[in-house]
Amino acid sequence: MIAKRLAVAAIWLVLAVFAGELLVRVFAPQDLQHDIPDLWVMDPALGWRHRPNVHLVANTGQRDVEICTNAAGDRVDCHRPPRTQCAGHVLWLGDFEALSIPWDETPWALLDADTGACTDAAGVGSYYMGQYVAAARERLGAPGAHWDVVTLAVYVANDYTTNPESVPPPQDVQRRPWRVFPAHLSVQGVWDWFYPFNSWLESHSQFYVAGRAAIRNSLDRSDTGIYGPPETLLRSKLTPELLDGTARGIALVAQEAHRHGARFLVVVHPYRNQVLDPDGQKLARALPELAGDLDMNAAQERLLERLVTVPEIDATVDLLPVFREHADPGLWEPVDQHLSAAAYKLWAGAVSPPLRELLAEAPPS
Repeated sequence: MIAKRLAVAAIWLVLAVFAGELLVRVFAPQDLQHDIPDLWVMDPALGWRHRPNVHLVANTGQRDVEICTNAAGDRVDCHRPPRTQCAGHVLWLGDFEALSIPWDETPWALLDADTGACTDAAGVGSYYMGQYVAAARERLGAPGAHWDVVTLAVYVANDYTTNPESVPPPQDVQRRPWRVFPAHLSVQGVWDWFYPFNSWLESHSQFYVAGRAAIRNSLDRSDTGIYGPPETLLRSKLTPELLDGTARGIALVAQEAHRHGARFLVVVHPYRNQVLDPDGQKLARALPELAGDLDMNAAQERLLERLVTVPEIDATVDLLPVFREHADPGLWEPVDQHLSAAAYKLWAGAVSPPLRELLAEAPPS
């Protein structure tokens, strides 16, 4: 009798899921995310890096985008060969992949078209300043390497650190083994166990994608995602040690650039709420327990105060006032909330003038 009831319940569950899938596809179609674990490879020096010479199609929940890399693992145009006539050579480092953006709309393509330079887009999605420091030392110290300008993208939400030379252990990005049961009963163990199921569902089921989005939105009281605001927006967390460590990491990259004859430009990226909620009132209403601890400007202000004392930093671009001047939710993708093509157009417009100046100042190759 129990077995019969379970069988009936299972049949009704399957029918309900099928009906839900059909209704979502007809009335609220969703973009299905497509992970590309073959883009990255584990690496003891950086934790992970781009695999060289790949041609893949990614979808972060917005659109299909072709992603190609060259022999160095840098992202490149999938359909045109690299230019040989360059007004200068730029190396780009940082938490910067733009996997939801077609190549022609990426900041590198926009800047190269504007300045005539040729950019090596060596940024890898990460959250360790130590990876940027290690990448700078590796790339700039390679035999025969030369760049006129080195640029570093620093993201307020991810990249602040007390230990700027810490590199994560080798990791396999976007890939976990299929298991019947979790390897161990911890938060990380359960997450690792569910990861391949989640990846399969989000690439096949619009019903699952829509349901997950509804759950996340219901849990997100503050428009900051289910994890809440980053510590850099909180006075109690934005400690001198955190700011000093971050400034030291940027200085290490700048010093490495100068050691190898390149000028150095750092670009500081704001967090979404800093732009759309500049006084923090919406955030404070959603999370009243944080009302007295919020500061929507200090992360940039207190970091930039430290950076002006670093002689090897030739130019700094703070994107917070630029984005606030053009504040619009459309500057971020609606699903994964990474920067949109509209944001990168603003971004390139702000970075182009100082980049042009640094390229003009660079000594002849």
